[in-house]
Amino acid sequence: MDKRKSSYIFQKDSELIAPGQHLLYFPLVVDSVNGDTVIDVDGKSYIDFLSSASSLNLGGAHPTISEAIKKQVEKCTQYCTCYSLNQPMVEYAERLASIYPGKIPSKILFTLCGSSGIDMAFNFAKAYTKRNEIISFKNSFHGNTYASSNISDMDRGNFPILKNIHIFSYFYEDDPDIKDNNYLAEIEEAFKNGLNPKDVAAVFIEPIQGDGGLRPAKKEFIRQLYLLCKKHGILFISDEVQQGFFRSGSWFSIEHYNVIPDGIVLGKSLGAGLPLGAFMARSEIMESLNAELCASTIAGYQLACATGIAQFDYMCSKEFKNMLKNKIELLSSLQKNLVSKSKMKGRIKIVGEGFSYGIQIFDEEGNRDRLSAFKIAFRCYEKGLLLITVGGNTLRIQPPFSISIEHLNKGFQLLEDAICDVNSGYVTDEMLYFYKRRYPEIKDYIKENK
Repeated sequence: MDKRKSSYIFQKDSELIAPGQHLLYFPLVVDSVNGDTVIDVDGKSYIDFLSSASSLNLGGAHPTISEAIKKQVEKCTQYCTCYSLNQPMVEYAERLASIYPGKIPSKILFTLCGSSGIDMAFNFAKAYTKRNEIISFKNSFHGNTYASSNISDMDRGNFPILKNIHIFSYFYEDDPDIKDNNYLAEIEEAFKNGLNPKDVAAVFIEPIQGDGGLRPAKKEFIRQLYLLCKKHGILFISDEVQQGFFRSGSWFSIEHYNVIPDGIVLGKSLGAGLPLGAFMARSEIMESLNAELCASTIAGYQLACATGIAQFDYMCSKEFKNMLKNKIELLSSLQKNLVSKSKMKGRIKIVGEGFSYGIQIFDEEGNRDRLSAFKIAFRCYEKGLLLITVGGNTLRIQPPFSISIEHLNKGFQLLEDAICDVNSGYVTDEMLYFYKRRYPEIKDYIKENK
């Protein structure tokens, strides 16, 4: 394969683009996306198990989406939503309100991405409750804007840290049960030692952590947390940016827990491939801020909302629901088969829900094996399969819902082959180069394999 175009663009990108623009796993330069296939500028095709980080849930160039874009482009792409109304925004909001858990009255504020949706949820929570403290959880990721990055459990370097953020332990579905069945002991201890629950505005939580490793929360943990919020008047806000729009098998991942959140944050697939985010919440919460504090020039713009409507209506169809049911069953079967056949038996574990799964990689001592996971992802890329790692040692499996049966089967065969290659000691200079770019603190391994 001649990679001259990719190599040239990679070099120019290094010269011109801020390094913080990318989290590169491999030198992929995308030229086009057609359904479940990504094609690079050199003409190589890849089966897509990433769905553009779950922002292309229906895949690339889906006919329903393409037609909606063409129709709206001919009318108007956007016109400042601060100073005017638009029909697609209202119609999309009506559809979203109709699926709010519990069917409670809700209103929507559109933003340009999921991160800014988190920021607005942060502001609304403080304005409505007139409180300043926020609770979040370990291994969470809510975005890269100011508030969203502060409530994420991530290495912020020298980035300013807000003082009123409190991060507590998150309990996963596959964690052993706690003997006393109290998953909030850490929070309760904090309430006894200076953190007044009457000062806490909101809890932000991913019912299924995305970048934290695609691991669902333990149901009893969510139930206890929800009841704690109700007891103290704390808003329960569900981050559905990555897991929304059927990625977990339901419109929202919180639906798996039988609780009704006070607010929901959306992004990624909300715009069916176009930039769009939103915060939707109980109506009275959404009336606590005026436009001077939350309006944005083109948030909720016509093109993205019209495209989102087309996706929403298709996802309501029997055709989509039957397809999703069948694909979820096949994906589950393929993963179980992969684990049973793998030569890395005992070193692989499946986590996740619906059409959003992670394959955790461990070393022979049972420790999280970040290096092997990265090498498997890179080897998949070389073989023509796109996936990345999250949570350090977890392979991210999130194909588009439109993926063909043939490509879903072939993708898992390529994944199995990649695992075998890595288990046999496969490594390349290019792989090591990108591993160093992703994890510059890892030096010993690079030296040993040079």
